Amino acid sequence: MPEFDLWSALPTLVPAGWGLMVLVFSPLFREDRRWLWACSVVGMALSLLIPALMLPRLDAFGDFRETAGVAGLFMLRVDRLALWLDVLFALAGLATVLLLPHYLEKTKAHRPEVYPLSFLAVAGMTLMVGSENLVMIFLGLEILSIPLYVLVGTAREKAEAVEGSLKYFLLGAFSTCFLVYGLALVLAATGHFDLPGIAAALRANDGLAPYGSVALFTGLGLILVAFAFKVGAAPFQFWVPDVYQAAPTPVAGFMAVGTKAAAFVVLLRVLHTGFGGAPETAQRWGAAVAALSALTMIVGNLLALAQRRLKRLLAYSSVAHAGYLALALLAPLPVAAPNLVFYLFAYGFMTIGAFAVVSLFQREGADADDLFQFAGLWKRRPWLAGSLAIFLLSMAGIPPLAGFDGKLVIFLAALQSGHAGLAALMAVAAVVGAAYYLRVVTTMFLREPEDPLSSEIRVPLSARFVLGVAVLGTIILGVFPGLLLDPLSLVHRALAPLS
Repeated sequence: MPEFDLWSALPTLVPAGWGLMVLVFSPLFREDRRWLWACSVVGMALSLLIPALMLPRLDAFGDFRETAGVAGLFMLRVDRLALWLDVLFALAGLATVLLLPHYLEKTKAHRPEVYPLSFLAVAGMTLMVGSENLVMIFLGLEILSIPLYVLVGTAREKAEAVEGSLKYFLLGAFSTCFLVYGLALVLAATGHFDLPGIAAALRANDGLAPYGSVALFTGLGLILVAFAFKVGAAPFQFWVPDVYQAAPTPVAGFMAVGTKAAAFVVLLRVLHTGFGGAPETAQRWGAAVAALSALTMIVGNLLALAQRRLKRLLAYSSVAHAGYLALALLAPLPVAAPNLVFYLFAYGFMTIGAFAVVSLFQREGADADDLFQFAGLWKRRPWLAGSLAIFLLSMAGIPPLAGFDGKLVIFLAALQSGHAGLAALMAVAAVVGAAYYLRVVTTMFLREPEDPLSSEIRVPLSARFVLGVAVLGTIILGVFPGLLLDPLSLVHRALAPLS
């Protein structure tokens, strides 16, 4: 039995432990919530600092594979891929914690449990991306999902919030059933839950019992369906707009970034590490992922065109981006991993920033996110209008912003890996997407103001900080993509033995 390596588990233990500590001591801060918020900010900053400090020391400590294991199966793998994603999860969590107090104050929905739940969700994300074992991935997914079910229904006095939380819970439980049945069938076919063991069984073809190939491909299909639910890929995207609309706006941004990033990196590991060694298996899941990518790009962009509420528009936009991210999975692993992580960072900055702006328009009783609320915003709050324009133009893929570079690397990788048709569809979908993003931008800059209250919006210092970091990240990654792409090129060194 290999010994438990505390250092390797810190990216998961710190947010989990800090969240439990905040949960236990939250009753002491009932009168003065500022201390609870400050403690949460410190904990999330520490959760960001730990993986950031571990990244440059990775060579000295190997790839952190000597972690808790059962019967020789590595339960965790904390490599460069996992650490980069841990940084992204902590960034999204920190932005959420910074935005929540002002939002909860305006909505009169103070809930001290939102802070420990945010920490537990981050811990679940880190556990998912740092595991090579399907059971640990399932455990991380549940640790991530259950806090999000509660966070969506934070404003439980609103029927919309209760409905969204219940819908998210029921569909999430439904997708979990798919995942559990898929894991059982994969175990029956290969005799392994760990990804290297599955890959070895497929290469040797001696782990497949009679009818094993049927069980294997059925199980893999069920796993793909489960994660398609989680990322909101078509045709499993129906919950996305309602849940995003019902959730507190900072939480919706956190879900859009964190859940999508964790699920896609898990898919990257499962498909390439576990099921990428055998050509027949890789060909089958490649066809399924290509179909999901094409359908998701089409559905997400077309449905976003009809939206008049900005949160629902951003929800369908996240569906379209799931299609672009699915396309990144089809490239070879040394190319797919850096491109996927770069796009996730770019998507994280612009999505957190966009939801942060929308959260400032919240008024007691309802979300004020109809497009007319943003008419003439440039004349009243030019800084907010400029920030939101940067995020939306980046989502549209306008250079020299981060969204353009993210789409470009995926587009080029699709061409090089022989998926020219999907690359062409991505280019057309991006043009369609630019239509609804630019509609919001023209509303802010060219239309006359229709809502006099937009000039009364208060932007606290914490929101200014989040918006400033998001704007800088979106611009810097667009102008200097090598700042992130060059370090990410080292990711394949840690993954090379598995490819």
